[in-house]
Amino acid sequence: MLPTVTSESIALLPLSSRDRQHAALTPTAVMNKTHLQPHGQLIYRFQDRLFWCEHDDVSSLHSRVSYINTLMNHIRQTMPNRDQPLTLISLGAGGLLMESFIHAQLQGNGYQDINWRVIDIEYGPDGTQRCLSHRDSLEAFATIAAEKLAVYGSDQRYFNTFMGGNGATNDRGRGATVLLGIDPPTSSSQALGMACFDPQSMSVKGRPVEDITDANCLYLIACDPEYKEQVHHAMTALARGDRVVTLGSIIKCHVNKFGSCEVLSTQSPRSLTMKEACTPLLEQAKTTQASTSAPEITISDIKRAVERYVAAMADENDLYYAECCVSDYDVSLGRLRDYIIDSPHSSLLATLEMNATHIESYP
Repeated sequence: MLPTVTSESIALLPLSSRDRQHAALTPTAVMNKTHLQPHGQLIYRFQDRLFWCEHDDVSSLHSRVSYINTLMNHIRQTMPNRDQPLTLISLGAGGLLMESFIHAQLQGNGYQDINWRVIDIEYGPDGTQRCLSHRDSLEAFATIAAEKLAVYGSDQRYFNTFMGGNGATNDRGRGATVLLGIDPPTSSSQALGMACFDPQSMSVKGRPVEDITDANCLYLIACDPEYKEQVHHAMTALARGDRVVTLGSIIKCHVNKFGSCEVLSTQSPRSLTMKEACTPLLEQAKTTQASTSAPEITISDIKRAVERYVAAMADENDLYYAECCVSDYDVSLGRLRDYIIDSPHSSLLATLEMNATHIESYP
């Protein structure tokens, strides 16, 4: 199914008189309710315990306000039934200040049944909070959302609610769905020129996870032994959650929407060799898994297949290999996008990246 794609520069249909009753958000209104607070080299905007990171080149105040107003225009036009349940899934929700302004705008426009699903690695593997700031933000937003809030530490945790026929299964079936991808956690690094578009390299921004059930992707990295420490430094940078790491000899493995393993590589000879060698092992793992009652191949299955390759290579060459199971933002967004597309109701994907709003409407 092809989406209807729009952006801020495309004119929308005229709004009805009912739609015009609630005023659009303005930067002045936001500034009157919030204050700025520096933290190291970054600037955060706070409203009580809710916050966002503000950067003129990445996620400025004006681009955030424009995003909210553009999103509201699309919701009003594609999801006009104010009495129908509306579910918003926010990936990388962070301090939840954007979500609170969106919630207020939805209420002002007459939407009654507003359900929130907020996903962030900072919320921990079971939805608990890793640090004080996010605990406070979640508690504050829970008051705003009343009892219609669910918290997840990864997209994997969200999709695990499929079990038993509840959670995510009901989200898509009960009414309209909106997927929010607001200011990806590593976009500030991209602004500083750390992302790379060289076909010989790959820029990745997965967050290493302690519990493999939170992982949606596996990275396999190869290097000469003398560069081992550089690989370790790259993994440490990824663990911070706000860095893009660019590598040449890497493959990226994840489960696609068909339940099979997809392997991405760079065009470097070493990366292509790893892909060529691992692909049949992963296909074998898929075939083995198909004979069981498991619905699809898992990251654990992928990890075992990749470890077989690494073990075999120990006697073939003297390269150093590093495996890393991660929660990859791009994979999460793609999986959630595929999820909302396959819905009997209207759905939207709304992203804000590098100050640019992008909207996709389904069907």
